[in-house]
Amino acid sequence: MPEINTELNTVKELVEKVLSRNVATRSNDTKLYLECCKELGCKTMKDIERMNLSIITVHKLRQVIQNKEGHYNPAKEVLAIREKRHVSIREYMVRVGN
Repeated sequence: MPEINTELNTVKELVEKVLSRNVATRSNDTKLYLECCKELGCKTMKDIERMNLSIITVHKLRQVIQNKEGHYNPAKEVLAIREKRHVSIREYMVRVGN
């Protein structure tokens, strides 16, 4: 278990570093992922494949940093879109569950 904690803490530090430096990555997970890969030295698609950095992990850590910790928030427009989608999904789940 300590290996997982170390790995996730290290990736979280990477994500925080990129979010702090590049405002555009705060609103776009694809840009965030690519900038994280660049930060790790990736220059080609082959480098990204070998890096073994999960876009899902980057996405989830971005959610923690922004939603739970309240740091490096996205643009207001993106927040509004995310909130609207969250409400739509919740409403759908209520309908399907009944």
